[in-house]
Amino acid sequence: MLVDMMELALCLVPVLGLLAWRLALDQRAYAAGVVRADIHAGVRRVLGGDTFLAIDVRSPALWRRGRVRLSAPSGYESLIGAAAPTVFDRLPAHYDVIIHCGGGS
Repeated sequence: MLVDMMELALCLVPVLGLLAWRLALDQRAYAAGVVRADIHAGVRRVLGGDTFLAIDVRSPALWRRGRVRLSAPSGYESLIGAAAPTVFDRLPAHYDVIIHCGGGS
């Protein structure tokens, strides 16, 4: 009986560990989506609708800060300057802003 319980526990530990890891990743992705939606809504309001400005958000992990990446194609760099105050106003703590302009962005 005790051996059967140990076998069951040894079989369940990896499965439960993977489920917990996936849950943590999903929660981080959800948090990044919320931050992106908030920043995107503010940028759309300031710029008057959809633009060529791309916003990518990576949530913070234990070993790094979160990242908000703003990029615009060549000729549209002024969009980043116009949207920057709104982005910084809505930026949560422990997030960095990375700006990519023109070229291969």
